[in-house]
Amino acid sequence: MKYFLILAVVMATSLTVGWGANQDANQEVEHAPTVAQCQADQRLWMADLEEADSKQLPTFHVLTKWADEMTDCEKVDPDNKWGYYNTLTEIGAEKRTRLVNFLDRHGLWDKFKQEDEAGKR
Repeated sequence: MKYFLILAVVMATSLTVGWGANQDANQEVEHAPTVAQCQADQRLWMADLEEADSKQLPTFHVLTKWADEMTDCEKVDPDNKWGYYNTLTEIGAEKRTRLVNFLDRHGLWDKFKQEDEAGKR
C-alpha cells in the first residue's frame, strides 16, 4: 500500500510540472530566467537528455526543476517555445521511464496493469 501512495504522490507531482514552480517552502520570490539563460540551458539540457545514459542524468528532483524552468522559459522567450516544449517532452519521457522502471523493480507493474484492467483508476 505504501508503494501505491508513494507512486500516487510522485505521479501527481510530475503531472503538475510548472504549477507552483515559482514558490518554495519559504514563499520567496523567484525571478524569471533571462532569455539568454533559457536558450543556453535548453541547448545544454536537450543535448544531455539525447546523449546521456539515464544513470548519468540528474535526479528526478533536478529533472523536475529543469522542467519548471523550461515552462517559465516558454513565457519569457515565446519565439523559441518549440525548443522548450521539446525539452519538456524529453524530460517527461525520462521521468516516466524512471517511474515505470520503479514499478517493475518492485513488482508493481503487473499489479498496476491488473487493477487498470479492472477499472480501478
